[in-house]
Formats: sequence, structure tokens, C-alpha cells
Amino acid sequence: MELFKDLANLLNSWLMPLTFFIIVLYGYCKKVEVYSSFVEGAKEGFNTAVMIMPYLVVILSAIAIFRESGAMQFVSDYIIGLIIPEKYFPPDLVLLALTKPLSGGAARGVMLEIFQRFGPDSFEGFLASCMQGSTETTFYVIAVYLGAVGITKSRHIVVAGLSAEFVAVLISAIMANLLFIGKR
Repeated sequence: MELFKDLANLLNSWLMPLTFFIIVLYGYCKKVEVYSSFVEGAKEGFNTAVMIMPYLVVILSAIAIFRESGAMQFVSDYIIGLIIPEKYFPPDLVLLALTKPLSGGAARGVMLEIFQRFGPDSFEGFLASCMQGSTETTFYVIAVYLGAVGITKSRHIVVAGLSAEFVAVLISAIMANLLFIGKR
């Protein structure tokens, strides 16, 4: 068992440098100017980042307005809280479910806040982890990827993405409740 751990640690330490070396060696064998290609790719990445910046500013501003206006708390406390029993889906996780489609960073912050209050091994922490791992930042993806290629008509994509978000949150809640039966 100790040998396996040592081998795993060694592999873990050398995996990235070895991968980088193999890529450079492959490029050299194919007579590709590796450094020039790397610089060109970095330049394209920078140009893409500059191009999508307005979309990111809009999304992050909308999130801040939605949260600071109290609308997110209202939806969390009054609308969803009346539909779903608190025992099966704590109100603190509603904020995570509403934040995740908008911003991965904000959702991670909400998840870490849940970890601090309830602990990562609690039902709330487990459900937050399930939701974080099974949902996507739908509006962020739409803003960035569709904005990067110039697609402006995203009506059906939004519906499909939000439907997938809903299903992912629902399945996360069901699975977390099934796995935590008798532990609460």
C-alpha cells in the first residue's frame, strides 16, 4: 500500500512536466516551431478574452443587481421555500441553485459559505457539492461562447440550458436525500 502511495505521488509530481515535454518533443519531430505556435496561441487567447469582456461585465453586473436588490433572497425564501419542504432542500441551497447558472465563481463562494456554516460533511455541504458538480454556468457559457463566435439568437439554448440546470438540481437533491437517509 505504501509503495502504491509513493508511486502515485511520483506520477502526480511528474505528470504535467512530462506531458509538456512530450508535446514539445512531438512538435519538434513534426518540425513545428513550438515557441512561435505557443506565442500565437497565447495571443489568440488574449484577443478572445478582450472580445468577451463586455459579455462578462454584463453577466456579472446582472448577478450583482439580482442579489443586492433582494430578488434572489425573495425567490429563495418565499417562492421556492413554499414549494419544497426545508427538510429535503434547505433554503440556503436555493441561493446556490439560483447562482450557479449565472456565475461559477459566485456559486463557489456560496458553496464555501455553506461549508463554513454547516460543514462539508453535513447534508447541506454534500448537497451543495452535488449541485456544484452536476450543474453548469449556463448564462456564463452562453455569454462567453456564443459571444465569442457572434451568435445572437440564443432563445432555445437558454431554455435547454435552464431545463438541464433544473434537472441537475432535482437529481442532486434526490440523490443527496437518498444517500443521507438515517444520517440526519
